[in-house]
Amino acid sequence: MAKELPRHLLDALLQARDIGDLSPGELIEYFRHEPDISSFLPDGTFTTDPRNGDRILFNAARARRPQDNQPAGASQLAEEKPCIICQGQTTGVVDVAELSQGFTFINKNLFPVLFPFAHKQTAGNSSDAGKVSGLHFLQWTSSLHDKDWHNMPAADLIIVMERLAALERKLILDSAGLLTGHEAQDGEAQVAGSVLITKNYGRLVGGSLIHGHQQIALSSITPRRFVDNRRFELSQGERFSSYIQRTNPKGLTIKDYGPVVLLVPYFMRRPFDMMLLLKNVSRRYLHQMDSAEIGAVAEGWRDAIHTMRAIMPAIGRETAYNVLTNSGPGAGLYFEFLPYTQEFGGFEQLGLLICQADPHEAAGLIREVLAAT
Repeated sequence: MAKELPRHLLDALLQARDIGDLSPGELIEYFRHEPDISSFLPDGTFTTDPRNGDRILFNAARARRPQDNQPAGASQLAEEKPCIICQGQTTGVVDVAELSQGFTFINKNLFPVLFPFAHKQTAGNSSDAGKVSGLHFLQWTSSLHDKDWHNMPAADLIIVMERLAALERKLILDSAGLLTGHEAQDGEAQVAGSVLITKNYGRLVGGSLIHGHQQIALSSITPRRFVDNRRFELSQGERFSSYIQRTNPKGLTIKDYGPVVLLVPYFMRRPFDMMLLLKNVSRRYLHQMDSAEIGAVAEGWRDAIHTMRAIMPAIGRETAYNVLTNSGPGAGLYFEFLPYTQEFGGFEQLGLLICQADPHEAAGLIREVLAAT
């Protein structure tokens, strides 16, 4: 019998059906009064590497997460373990939407890297750790355990992307109230932090649960990639998404979806890295996309994740990958799909990357895998 989260267990966890209906104060209180999260609070501090601006969050409690993903050489073990999500052993749900089968839902991360602490934020640009706060959510792609981006109907994936965009919109428009306690006045949004959207699958890249999900966080500090994107725009006079679409060789294009394009970047850092870029480079956030763009992005996510899951076992690698959302100033809007196809060694730690594949050959193989589906 297929594993899934039953509706009656979802109803027991339900705090809101639409996250857009919640005020900043209500969201904060839901986090602060979630009983189980109190045992796994992050340290609430960060510091900055003075060499390159990397932000380091300190979170000793996260080391106590139960690692439910499969260990190497024991592929059956994970499937034999009960899924805590399917059993409803999780936090309160703040958004839910029906799918053709089951539903997609958003809840609070039980092991957050960010939390709405009440302390006043300070700069973290010295050797002393600064204060950091935020909110950390999980979006479960489907209540059905074995369904995720690679094997769900297109119409369902559009709904998942729409709810992801709705959460992002809520966090951006209410960021001032959520992070500083001072809500925007006169209906004007004051963006007070960064919204981070990622997907981790596989124990090698930080995925601790097999049940398909995305991570979303509102952070009072900005990650280096966002800073890099902004710096690129200021130095080059165009957003990165515009630059890569203009300069990337046509032979590295995997698929053109109309509003978006999937490609292998000419600077592929690891074999089979991919990028999905919106052609309308004025877009900065998911919630600014129109219906055609949302549909194309959902299709691109499906194709990219399907190809990673098909290629990695074929080349003898354990399936593990990250998906990164690049948004905000300097980026335009683009997504990176990063399969864990090659380890990082000493040269890489020094900043000299050696990629064990050719970008054109990688793009050709990805196109072959897509054509066979």
